[in-house]
Parts: sequence; structure tokens; C-alpha cells
Amino acid sequence: MARALQEAGATVFRLNASHMTAEELGRLSVSVRDAVPGCRLVVDLRGAKMRLGEFMERPVPRGAAVRFSLSGASGAIPLPHPELFVSVEVDETLGCDDDRLRFRVTSTAPGFLVAEALSDGVLRQRKGVNLIEHPVVLNDISDSDLACIRATAHLGGVAFAFSFMKDGREADWVRRHAPRCAVIGKIERREAAGSVSEIATKVDQLWICRGDLGAQLGQASMARWISAFDPRSEPCPVLMAGQVLEHLTRHESPTRSEVCHIFDLVSRGYAGFVLSDETAIGSNPRGAVSVLKTLLAEFSARA
Repeated sequence: MARALQEAGATVFRLNASHMTAEELGRLSVSVRDAVPGCRLVVDLRGAKMRLGEFMERPVPRGAAVRFSLSGASGAIPLPHPELFVSVEVDETLGCDDDRLRFRVTSTAPGFLVAEALSDGVLRQRKGVNLIEHPVVLNDISDSDLACIRATAHLGGVAFAFSFMKDGREADWVRRHAPRCAVIGKIERREAAGSVSEIATKVDQLWICRGDLGAQLGQASMARWISAFDPRSEPCPVLMAGQVLEHLTRHESPTRSEVCHIFDLVSRGYAGFVLSDETAIGSNPRGAVSVLKTLLAEFSARA
């Protein structure tokens, strides 16, 4: 799809390191470059973002007890993040899949926990997990992210986005291993929203990621924060990410609400947009990019 997406208007290709091994990421990066020579790549590192492991899709009714474990043994949902099991306590809340599902922790043991589903939903593999009440501490770049940096930094024209950045010091962790590569700070957690201007001085670009940010702040608080945030006041370009044109994941045309919102964001000084589901799992990735390109051109022509 790389060349078709470029022809439709894509200017950068984001590769999500959370969904592949470092070896697969390296091969895919080369493949995209072969298809679109010289294109810019963003490797989206896992950072402090936690994800479920691999398992068969599982419907979960409200009130059901769901088991999570490091290994996924004995039918438990795999959650390969030992740092979470060290931090979590009974009665705390797990948010999954951009907060589409929440679970109240009812018991814990080393590498294992049981939680009660707070609503009906479907658990799917590799979806994100947050501990709602407080962040899970990360003190340096993870081994998996380091492997992804080593697999791609040498290609040139590669930037690294750090998921769940807290205060900007994470940029130094990345630059220690990829000093000539740009670093993108993803604003997805409460602490980052409170120190966004500090983070902006330490990175080359900011992404405002509404999926996880909404899960962390609550939707109403997220809306208030974004309304008060001025991207033009920051020293680096700011892009909006998350449900930009979500309707295009399953439909051919955006909603009028989406079009109005994109116009408002452009008017407020956002430097660009990051498509996610629209191009990652959507029914017409090329069409989604083309729609956004056309809208931005029309907005610019009539400015």
C-alpha cells in the first residue's frame, strides 16, 4: 500500500513497533523504502505504553472475572509487562483498548491478577492497557524499543515517537542510541498534559493522542484541555492524532462534524494529522488519505 498511500497524499509512514518484532520492523522499513524511495518513516516505539499479548478474541460480559498473567498460561489473558504487576493493587482499574473496556482488580499475586469487567465488550489481542489511578514507572528505554531503534535508525530519515511520554526525559533515552534521529513526544497521559510545554522543548515534534489521553483524563476533561491548549505557543510542530476521520474506517465519507473539527484544528495552528485506524485497519486506506488531503487543500485555498 505504500506507493498508493503516497500518491493519495501521505507524507510520512508510521510503523507501529508494538505490533511486530524488531526483525519484522526492520524488514518492513526496508520494504516501504523500496516501494517509496526516500520516504520519511516514523517508528512508533512502545515507550511506557503497555499492551495485551496474543490470544483469541474474547467476548467479556459485565461482571465477569477475567484473569491476566505475564505468560497467559491456563487460559489467562497474556499481559507481558512485569512492571504493571509490581505496581497494581486491589480495587485499582485497568483500562483496555483506549478505555473501551475497564476492569476492577479484585486480587493479585506475583505475575497474576483477577479483575471484574465493568461493562460488556470484546477483548482483542495487542490492545493497549492503562492503570487508570496512577502511571507505571519506566526508568529507561526498554529492551524491545532499543532493538527496534537498532533495526531502523541506520536507514536515515527515520524519526522515533515515544508512547506515553511523561516529562520529556525519554527523548534523551532515544537520542543516546539514535543521536541523528528526530524524536516525537506523544501526549497521552495526565502527567504529560500537565507538562506539555516542558516536553515541547525536548522533542522535535508533539503528537496530541486523544485515544489514550481521553482514557487518562476522562473525555470531558480531555476536551477542556485540548480547547485551552494552543499549538502555536509551542516551539515545535504539533500534530493531532486519534479518531481524526474515524468514520472513514468503515465508510466512504467523513461526518460533517469531523470536517468542521479538522477545519477548526487547522485554523488553530496544528501542523498536521496522524491517521491510525483509518489506514491501519480501515476498509479504504487510500481513500481516507485522499479525503484528508482534499479537505486540507480546500481549507488552504479558501483561507
